[in-house]
Amino acid sequence: MKPHARTIPALVCAALLLAACGQASAPAGGSAAASTSASAAANTSQAPATSAGASASAAQKAAQKVTVKSAYTTTSATMAPLWTTKEAGFFDQQGLDVTLARIEAGAPILSALQGGDVPLAFVGAQQIVEADLKGAEFVIVAGFVDTLGQQIWTIPAIKTPDQLKGKAIGITNFGAITHVAGRVAADKLGLKGQVNFIATGGPPETIASIQTGKVQGGVFSPPQSFQAEKQGLFMLYDVATSGVKSQTAAIVTTKKFAAAQPDVVERYIRAAIEGAHKVATDRVAGEAAIKKYSGVDDPELVSKTYDYYKDQFVKDGFPSMPGIQQNLDIATDAIPEAKTAKPEQFVDMTFVNKIKASGFIDQVWGKS
Repeated sequence: MKPHARTIPALVCAALLLAACGQASAPAGGSAAASTSASAAANTSQAPATSAGASASAAQKAAQKVTVKSAYTTTSATMAPLWTTKEAGFFDQQGLDVTLARIEAGAPILSALQGGDVPLAFVGAQQIVEADLKGAEFVIVAGFVDTLGQQIWTIPAIKTPDQLKGKAIGITNFGAITHVAGRVAADKLGLKGQVNFIATGGPPETIASIQTGKVQGGVFSPPQSFQAEKQGLFMLYDVATSGVKSQTAAIVTTKKFAAAQPDVVERYIRAAIEGAHKVATDRVAGEAAIKKYSGVDDPELVSKTYDYYKDQFVKDGFPSMPGIQQNLDIATDAIPEAKTAKPEQFVDMTFVNKIKASGFIDQVWGKS
């Protein structure tokens, strides 16, 4: 009996040591150990294309989940692929525990990305292009919308471009997609340099600024453009009719993070591609995501917003070179270097090329 009694404590200690080692190897925060990254990358290449294909590899990813803070910059439904990705559980299937937060465009989101607090985000490309031209190290790794769906809405007293001269237009922030659309509109209306853009912080705040008289108009896209219409504002110009391309909803990270955590970046993009497919093909899921994240719960406005965007999302996640060129053209007003820069300088196509070559796009969307 005595030898057996001595064996029990020894076994307990061994078990405790094994448990502690297991806990130490689990990834925490936005990065993982090299062995975990290699294992996760191997799992990614074998991952099922849809939620219906859950398998042992998905279970392995779940056991090795990497926590990633992510963000988006606007309540416009251009961000719907990201929202639907989160709500449908596609990040989880890729072994990522992703939390989402809305962070204002411009300095706030750029600071979060640069500091590593938010290593991956959905943003408009204009602010990325302009920051990189000034020496930053951001990179666009995927893109999902390259059209301008914004409109200029003004107070009822302003119904012509001449009446808008010298007035203030609310935008999310300087460099945000609303700023891009506003500048395109001003140019098309013959008002370049003759209107004042005021950063309000977001579409809901822009509506509030119009109501208080701080600005006389605003740049909106669905669902907020439908809200503006309901509130009696006047649509002075529909930027969508201009035909101008601009990279709007893009996945952005830093060159440093892309190099250090390529498996995480790839898995994030894979999940987002599934999210884009889901929102385009599943009205119920798409409307639910729009309702939750846009702050608009009017069923009619949510439905109209879904119809407006459902065919605009890019299937393969490839960034738009014409869209980024437009971002460069706009940047030339303030940054001379933009005149000689090329769209390819601001993108890393490694991830989307690899994903496409793997057959993943065809698995998700079906061969066309």
